[in-house]
Amino acid sequence: MQSLKKRLLDLPFARRAWASYRGGRTEARYRSWIEYYGREATARGLSYSPDHFREGLAERLRHRKPIRRSQGEVHTGVLCLTRNWGIGLVQEAEEVGPVSVFDWEQHGFRESDPELPRLMPELNRRILAFVRETHRARPLDWLLITGSGNVIHRDTLRRIRDEWGIPTVNQWLDCKQNFRSGVISNGQDTGQIDIAPEFDVVWTSSRTMCEPYLCVGARPLYLPEGFSPRLTPQSAGPQKYDVGFMGARYGLRQDYIMALRRAGVDVAVRGPGWGTAEVPLSQMGEFFGQCKINLGFGGVGYSMALTTLKGRDFEVPGAGGVYLTTYNDDLAEFFRLGEEILCYRTPREMVEIVLDLLKDDRKRASIAERAYNRAMREHRWSHRYRTVLQCLGVLA
Repeated sequence: MQSLKKRLLDLPFARRAWASYRGGRTEARYRSWIEYYGREATARGLSYSPDHFREGLAERLRHRKPIRRSQGEVHTGVLCLTRNWGIGLVQEAEEVGPVSVFDWEQHGFRESDPELPRLMPELNRRILAFVRETHRARPLDWLLITGSGNVIHRDTLRRIRDEWGIPTVNQWLDCKQNFRSGVISNGQDTGQIDIAPEFDVVWTSSRTMCEPYLCVGARPLYLPEGFSPRLTPQSAGPQKYDVGFMGARYGLRQDYIMALRRAGVDVAVRGPGWGTAEVPLSQMGEFFGQCKINLGFGGVGYSMALTTLKGRDFEVPGAGGVYLTTYNDDLAEFFRLGEEILCYRTPREMVEIVLDLLKDDRKRASIAERAYNRAMREHRWSHRYRTVLQCLGVLA
Protein backbone atom coordinates (compact mmCIF):
# COMPACT_ATOMS: atom_id res chain seq x y z
CA MET A 1 0.00 0.00 0.00
CA GLN A 2 2.82 2.42 0.83
CA SER A 3 4.47 1.73 -2.52
CA LEU A 4 1.17 2.36 -4.34
CA LYS A 5 0.60 5.58 -2.39
CA LYS A 6 4.09 6.81 -3.27
CA ARG A 7 3.53 6.12 -6.98
CA LEU A 8 0.19 7.93 -6.89
CA LEU A 9 1.65 10.96 -5.16
CA ASP A 10 4.34 11.16 -7.85
CA LEU A 11 1.51 12.15 -10.20
CA PRO A 12 1.09 15.95 -10.05
CA PHE A 13 -2.73 15.95 -10.07
CA ALA A 14 -2.92 13.33 -7.31
CA ARG A 15 -0.26 15.09 -5.21
CA ARG A 16 -2.04 18.44 -5.46
CA ALA A 17 -5.43 16.93 -4.70
CA TRP A 18 -4.08 15.13 -1.64
CA ALA A 19 -2.24 18.25 -0.42
CA SER A 20 -5.39 20.33 -0.94
CA TYR A 21 -7.45 17.86 1.08
CA ARG A 22 -4.96 17.50 3.94
CA GLY A 23 -4.10 21.19 3.99
CA GLY A 24 -7.77 22.15 3.92
CA ARG A 25 -8.48 20.01 6.96
CA THR A 26 -5.61 21.64 8.88
CA GLU A 27 -6.81 25.11 7.94
CA ALA A 28 -10.44 24.34 8.87
CA ARG A 29 -9.44 22.92 12.26
CA TYR A 30 -7.25 25.94 13.00
CA ARG A 31 -9.99 28.38 11.97
CA SER A 32 -12.49 26.61 14.21
CA TRP A 33 -10.19 27.05 17.22
CA ILE A 34 -9.50 30.70 16.46
CA GLU A 35 -13.17 31.51 15.96
CA TYR A 36 -14.47 29.57 18.97
CA TYR A 37 -11.82 30.67 21.44
CA GLY A 38 -11.76 34.17 19.99
CA ARG A 39 -15.44 34.59 20.91
CA GLU A 40 -14.83 33.08 24.35
CA ALA A 41 -11.79 35.27 25.01
CA THR A 42 -13.76 38.38 24.07
CA ALA A 43 -16.66 37.38 26.32
CA ARG A 44 -14.31 36.72 29.24
CA GLY A 45 -12.10 39.74 28.66
CA LEU A 46 -9.01 37.62 27.97
CA SER A 47 -6.20 38.89 25.78
CA TYR A 48 -2.52 38.06 25.57
CA SER A 49 0.21 40.54 26.42
CA PRO A 50 3.66 40.09 27.95
CA ASP A 51 2.58 42.14 30.98
CA HIS A 52 -0.54 40.03 31.57
CA PHE A 53 1.57 36.90 31.21
CA ARG A 54 4.04 38.05 33.88
CA GLU A 55 1.23 39.00 36.24
CA GLY A 56 -0.48 35.63 35.82
CA LEU A 57 2.77 33.73 36.24
CA ALA A 58 3.70 35.68 39.39
CA GLU A 59 0.34 34.77 40.90
CA ARG A 60 0.81 31.13 39.90
CA LEU A 61 4.23 30.96 41.59
CA ARG A 62 3.30 33.12 44.58
CA HIS A 63 3.58 30.28 47.09
CA ARG A 64 6.61 28.59 45.52
CA LYS A 65 9.05 31.46 44.99
CA PRO A 66 11.91 29.89 42.97
CA ILE A 67 15.44 30.50 44.25
CA ARG A 68 17.24 33.20 42.29
CA ARG A 69 20.40 32.05 40.54
CA SER A 70 23.22 33.76 38.70
CA GLN A 71 24.19 32.99 35.13
CA GLY A 72 26.01 29.66 35.10
CA GLU A 73 24.32 28.37 38.27
CA VAL A 74 20.84 27.48 36.97
CA HIS A 75 20.19 23.72 37.11
CA THR A 76 17.98 22.83 34.13
CA GLY A 77 16.07 19.60 33.66
CA VAL A 78 15.26 18.88 30.02
CA LEU A 79 12.76 16.24 28.89
CA CYS A 80 13.15 15.95 25.13
CA LEU A 81 14.45 13.87 22.24
CA THR A 82 18.15 14.35 21.54
CA ARG A 83 18.45 12.58 18.19
CA ASN A 84 17.06 15.68 16.48
CA TRP A 85 17.15 19.45 17.02
CA GLY A 86 16.45 18.80 20.71
CA ILE A 87 20.18 18.28 21.26
CA GLY A 88 20.54 21.99 20.50
CA LEU A 89 18.19 22.76 23.40
CA VAL A 90 20.48 20.81 25.70
CA GLN A 91 23.64 22.44 24.36
CA GLU A 92 22.27 25.93 24.87
CA ALA A 93 20.91 25.16 28.34
CA GLU A 94 24.51 24.56 29.34
CA GLU A 95 25.05 28.29 28.81
CA VAL A 96 23.00 29.05 31.92
CA GLY A 97 24.25 26.21 34.14
CA PRO A 98 24.32 22.42 34.66
CA VAL A 99 21.82 20.32 32.70
CA SER A 100 20.14 16.99 33.45
CA VAL A 101 18.44 15.24 30.52
CA PHE A 102 15.66 12.69 30.24
CA ASP A 103 15.30 11.39 26.66
CA TRP A 104 12.34 9.00 26.62
CA GLU A 105 13.55 7.26 23.47
CA GLN A 106 16.72 6.27 25.32
CA HIS A 107 14.43 4.62 27.88
CA GLY A 108 12.76 2.57 25.14
CA PHE A 109 9.66 4.73 24.50
CA ARG A 110 9.00 5.89 20.93
CA GLU A 111 6.19 8.26 19.98
CA SER A 112 5.63 6.31 16.75
CA ASP A 113 5.09 3.07 18.71
CA PRO A 114 1.39 2.06 18.53
CA GLU A 115 1.88 0.56 22.00
CA LEU A 116 2.84 3.91 23.54
CA PRO A 117 -0.64 4.55 25.05
CA ARG A 118 -0.35 1.27 26.98
CA LEU A 119 3.23 2.10 27.99
CA MET A 120 2.53 5.71 28.99
CA PRO A 121 1.97 5.00 32.72
CA GLU A 122 5.39 3.34 32.92
CA LEU A 123 6.98 6.21 30.99
CA ASN A 124 5.53 8.69 33.45
CA ARG A 125 6.71 6.64 36.41
CA ARG A 126 10.23 6.90 35.00
CA ILE A 127 9.86 10.63 34.46
CA LEU A 128 8.88 11.06 38.11
CA ALA A 129 11.79 8.89 39.21
CA PHE A 130 14.16 11.01 37.10
CA VAL A 131 12.84 14.22 38.65
CA ARG A 132 12.96 12.80 42.17
CA GLU A 133 16.52 11.49 41.92
CA THR A 134 17.88 14.48 40.03
CA HIS A 135 16.26 16.98 42.38
CA ARG A 136 17.60 15.11 45.42
CA ALA A 137 21.17 15.18 44.07
CA ARG A 138 21.00 18.89 43.16
CA PRO A 139 17.78 20.94 43.27
CA LEU A 140 16.30 21.56 39.85
CA ASP A 141 15.54 25.21 39.18
CA TRP A 142 13.15 24.49 36.32
CA LEU A 143 11.99 21.77 33.95
CA LEU A 144 11.82 22.32 30.20
CA ILE A 145 9.60 19.73 28.52
CA THR A 146 8.96 19.33 24.79
CA GLY A 147 6.05 16.92 24.91
CA SER A 148 2.40 16.54 24.06
CA GLY A 149 -0.40 14.70 25.79
CA ASN A 150 0.69 11.36 24.38
CA VAL A 151 3.97 11.56 26.36
CA ILE A 152 3.43 13.49 29.59
CA HIS A 153 0.35 13.03 31.78
CA ARG A 154 -1.29 15.92 33.61
CA ASP A 155 -1.15 13.96 36.88
CA THR A 156 2.63 13.78 36.49
CA LEU A 157 2.80 17.56 36.16
CA ARG A 158 0.61 18.02 39.23
CA ARG A 159 2.88 15.77 41.27
CA ILE A 160 5.99 17.67 40.17
CA ARG A 161 4.32 20.91 41.23
CA ASP A 162 2.88 19.65 44.52
CA GLU A 163 5.81 17.50 45.71
CA TRP A 164 8.81 19.55 44.61
CA GLY A 165 7.46 22.93 43.49
CA ILE A 166 9.73 22.93 40.42
CA PRO A 167 8.59 25.44 37.75
CA THR A 168 7.58 23.59 34.56
CA VAL A 169 7.70 24.96 31.02
CA ASN A 170 6.30 23.17 28.00
CA GLN A 171 7.92 24.25 24.77
CA TRP A 172 5.39 23.31 22.11
CA LEU A 173 5.94 24.79 18.66
CA ASP A 174 3.25 22.97 16.69
CA CYS A 175 0.13 24.49 18.26
CA LYS A 176 -1.61 25.31 14.99
CA GLN A 177 -1.74 21.59 14.23
CA ASN A 178 -1.84 19.93 17.60
CA PHE A 179 -3.57 22.18 20.11
CA ARG A 180 -6.34 19.60 20.27
CA SER A 181 -5.99 16.20 18.58
CA GLY A 182 -9.43 14.81 19.39
CA VAL A 183 -7.78 11.52 20.38
CA ILE A 184 -8.19 10.51 24.02
CA SER A 185 -5.52 8.31 25.62
CA ASN A 186 -5.06 7.60 29.33
CA GLY A 187 -7.91 9.97 30.09
CA GLN A 188 -6.60 13.05 28.26
CA ASP A 189 -6.34 14.53 24.78
CA THR A 190 -3.03 13.64 23.11
CA GLY A 191 -2.58 17.26 22.00
CA GLN A 192 -1.98 20.23 24.31
CA ILE A 193 -5.42 21.22 25.52
CA ASP A 194 -5.53 19.01 28.63
CA ILE A 195 -1.92 19.27 29.79
CA ALA A 196 -1.34 22.98 29.07
CA PRO A 197 -3.07 24.30 32.24
CA GLU A 198 -0.85 22.09 34.43
CA PHE A 199 2.36 23.74 33.20
CA ASP A 200 3.46 27.00 34.75
CA VAL A 201 4.37 28.28 31.29
CA VAL A 202 3.40 27.15 27.79
CA TRP A 203 6.03 28.43 25.36
CA THR A 204 4.38 28.82 21.97
CA SER A 205 5.79 30.24 18.74
CA SER A 206 2.26 31.06 17.52
CA ARG A 207 0.89 34.42 18.65
CA THR A 208 -2.61 33.60 17.43
CA MET A 209 -2.82 30.51 19.66
CA CYS A 210 -2.28 32.49 22.87
CA GLU A 211 -5.98 33.25 23.37
CA PRO A 212 -7.02 29.59 23.01
CA TYR A 213 -4.44 28.71 25.67
CA LEU A 214 -5.74 31.46 27.95
CA CYS A 215 -9.29 30.18 27.55
CA VAL A 216 -8.34 26.71 28.84
CA GLY A 217 -6.53 28.14 31.85
CA ALA A 218 -2.93 28.00 30.61
CA ARG A 219 -0.26 30.71 30.75
CA PRO A 220 1.11 31.08 27.21
CA LEU A 221 4.36 32.89 26.46
CA TYR A 222 4.79 33.90 22.83
CA LEU A 223 8.43 33.24 22.07
CA PRO A 224 9.96 32.00 18.80
CA GLU A 225 12.36 29.17 18.15
CA GLY A 226 16.10 29.66 18.41
CA PHE A 227 19.25 27.82 17.40
CA SER A 228 22.46 26.38 18.82
CA PRO A 229 25.74 27.56 17.25
CA ARG A 230 27.28 24.27 18.38
CA LEU A 231 24.71 22.29 16.40
CA THR A 232 24.73 24.51 13.30
CA PRO A 233 28.05 26.39 13.33
CA GLN A 234 28.90 28.97 10.72
CA SER A 235 30.54 27.32 7.73
CA ALA A 236 33.02 28.95 5.36
CA GLY A 237 33.28 25.99 2.98
CA PRO A 238 32.89 26.16 -0.81
CA GLN A 239 29.34 26.68 -2.10
CA LYS A 240 28.51 23.68 -4.29
CA TYR A 241 24.78 24.15 -4.89
CA ASP A 242 22.61 27.00 -6.13
CA VAL A 243 19.78 26.15 -3.74
CA GLY A 244 19.54 23.67 -0.89
CA PHE A 245 16.57 22.36 1.03
CA MET A 246 16.70 20.13 4.09
CA GLY A 247 13.41 18.55 5.12
CA ALA A 248 10.90 15.83 4.34
CA ARG A 249 9.22 15.46 0.98
CA TYR A 250 5.43 15.83 1.29
CA GLY A 251 2.60 18.07 0.21
CA LEU A 252 3.48 20.62 -2.46
CA ARG A 253 7.16 20.88 -1.62
CA GLN A 254 8.08 18.83 -4.68
CA ASP A 255 6.23 21.29 -6.93
CA TYR A 256 8.37 24.17 -5.64
CA ILE A 257 11.58 22.19 -6.11
CA MET A 258 10.54 21.24 -9.65
CA ALA A 259 9.74 24.88 -10.48
CA LEU A 260 13.32 25.81 -9.59
CA ARG A 261 14.78 22.97 -11.61
CA ARG A 262 12.69 23.88 -14.66
CA ALA A 263 14.27 27.33 -14.41
CA GLY A 264 17.73 25.74 -14.62
CA VAL A 265 18.57 26.03 -10.91
CA ASP A 266 20.75 23.34 -9.34
CA VAL A 267 18.78 22.25 -6.24
CA ALA A 268 20.15 19.88 -3.59
CA VAL A 269 17.46 18.25 -1.44
CA ARG A 270 18.14 16.27 1.71
CA GLY A 271 15.64 14.51 3.94
CA PRO A 272 13.10 11.67 4.04
CA GLY A 273 11.31 10.87 0.79
CA TRP A 274 13.70 12.48 -1.70
CA GLY A 275 15.84 9.41 -2.32
CA THR A 276 18.98 11.29 -1.28
CA ALA A 277 21.39 10.75 1.56
CA GLU A 278 20.44 12.12 4.96
CA VAL A 279 22.56 14.90 6.42
CA PRO A 280 23.73 14.03 9.96
CA LEU A 281 22.90 16.61 12.62
CA SER A 282 26.59 17.34 13.02
CA GLN A 283 26.79 18.37 9.33
CA MET A 284 23.69 20.57 9.08
CA GLY A 285 25.62 23.81 9.34
CA GLU A 286 28.09 22.60 6.73
CA PHE A 287 25.23 21.81 4.30
CA PHE A 288 23.69 25.26 4.80
CA GLY A 289 27.08 26.77 3.99
CA GLN A 290 27.41 24.69 0.82
CA CYS A 291 24.25 26.29 -0.62
CA LYS A 292 24.22 29.75 -2.15
CA ILE A 293 20.56 30.00 -1.07
CA ASN A 294 18.73 27.90 1.52
CA LEU A 295 15.05 27.33 0.86
CA GLY A 296 12.44 27.22 3.61
CA PHE A 297 8.78 26.26 3.69
CA GLY A 298 6.78 28.06 6.37
CA GLY A 299 3.54 26.13 5.87
CA VAL A 300 1.75 24.17 8.60
CA GLY A 301 1.61 20.49 7.71
CA TYR A 302 0.19 20.14 4.20
CA SER A 303 -1.09 23.72 4.16
CA MET A 304 0.96 26.32 2.34
CA ALA A 305 -1.57 29.06 3.17
CA LEU A 306 -1.33 28.68 6.95
CA THR A 307 2.15 29.63 8.15
CA THR A 308 4.12 29.40 11.37
CA LEU A 309 7.62 30.15 12.59
CA LYS A 310 10.09 27.30 12.00
CA GLY A 311 13.40 26.25 13.48
CA ARG A 312 15.07 26.75 10.09
CA ASP A 313 14.12 30.45 10.28
CA PHE A 314 16.85 30.80 12.90
CA GLU A 315 19.18 27.86 12.17
CA VAL A 316 20.06 28.93 8.63
CA PRO A 317 20.83 32.58 9.49
CA GLY A 318 22.70 31.36 12.56
CA ALA A 319 24.87 29.17 10.34
CA GLY A 320 25.65 32.11 8.07
CA GLY A 321 23.42 31.01 5.20
CA VAL A 322 21.21 33.01 2.86
CA TYR A 323 17.62 32.12 3.70
CA LEU A 324 14.53 32.35 1.48
CA THR A 325 11.23 31.15 2.92
CA THR A 326 7.46 31.52 2.78
CA TYR A 327 6.21 34.99 3.66
CA ASN A 328 4.98 35.16 7.26
CA ASP A 329 4.07 38.37 9.09
CA ASP A 330 5.59 37.00 12.29
CA LEU A 331 9.07 36.87 10.73
CA ALA A 332 9.13 40.66 10.48
CA GLU A 333 9.30 40.82 14.31
CA PHE A 334 12.63 39.02 14.32
CA PHE A 335 14.40 39.85 11.04
CA ARG A 336 14.43 42.72 8.57
CA LEU A 337 12.72 41.13 5.57
CA GLY A 338 14.55 41.79 2.34
CA GLU A 339 17.77 42.68 4.17
CA GLU A 340 18.46 39.79 6.56
CA ILE A 341 16.18 37.08 5.17
CA LEU A 342 13.97 36.97 2.09
CA CYS A 343 10.40 35.75 1.57
CA TYR A 344 8.23 34.56 -1.32
CA ARG A 345 4.47 34.18 -1.67
CA THR A 346 4.18 32.01 -4.80
CA PRO A 347 6.37 29.51 -6.66
CA ARG A 348 6.83 32.07 -9.43
CA GLU A 349 8.02 34.75 -7.01
CA MET A 350 10.34 32.20 -5.38
CA VAL A 351 11.96 31.44 -8.76
CA GLU A 352 12.35 35.14 -9.58
CA ILE A 353 14.05 35.88 -6.26
CA VAL A 354 16.40 32.91 -6.62
CA LEU A 355 17.44 33.84 -10.17
CA ASP A 356 18.07 37.43 -9.08
CA LEU A 357 20.15 36.38 -6.07
CA LEU A 358 22.25 33.91 -8.03
CA LYS A 359 23.46 36.75 -10.23
CA ASP A 360 24.82 38.80 -7.33
CA ASP A 361 27.46 37.22 -5.07
CA ARG A 362 28.01 40.46 -3.18
CA LYS A 363 24.32 40.87 -2.35
CA ARG A 364 24.09 37.31 -1.03
CA ALA A 365 27.18 37.79 1.12
CA SER A 366 25.76 41.01 2.57
CA ILE A 367 22.40 39.37 3.40
CA ALA A 368 24.11 36.40 5.02
CA GLU A 369 26.38 38.59 7.16
CA ARG A 370 23.52 40.76 8.43
CA ALA A 371 21.38 37.70 9.22
CA TYR A 372 24.24 35.95 11.02
CA ASN A 373 24.98 38.97 13.17
CA ARG A 374 21.30 39.37 14.08
CA ALA A 375 20.92 35.68 14.91
CA MET A 376 24.00 35.56 17.11
CA ARG A 377 22.96 38.75 18.86
CA GLU A 378 19.30 37.88 19.51
CA HIS A 379 18.17 34.42 18.42
CA ARG A 380 20.09 31.68 20.21
CA TRP A 381 18.16 29.26 22.40
CA SER A 382 20.14 30.73 25.30
CA HIS A 383 18.53 34.12 24.60
CA ARG A 384 15.10 32.47 24.87
CA TYR A 385 16.06 30.72 28.09
CA ARG A 386 17.12 33.95 29.72
CA THR A 387 13.72 35.45 28.89
CA VAL A 388 11.87 32.46 30.36
CA LEU A 389 14.07 32.23 33.45
CA GLN A 390 13.72 35.92 34.20
CA CYS A 391 9.94 35.59 33.94
CA LEU A 392 10.06 32.62 36.32
CA GLY A 393 12.15 34.61 38.77
CA VAL A 394 14.95 32.04 38.58
CA LEU A 395 17.59 34.10 36.77
CA ALA A 396 18.56 37.31 38.50
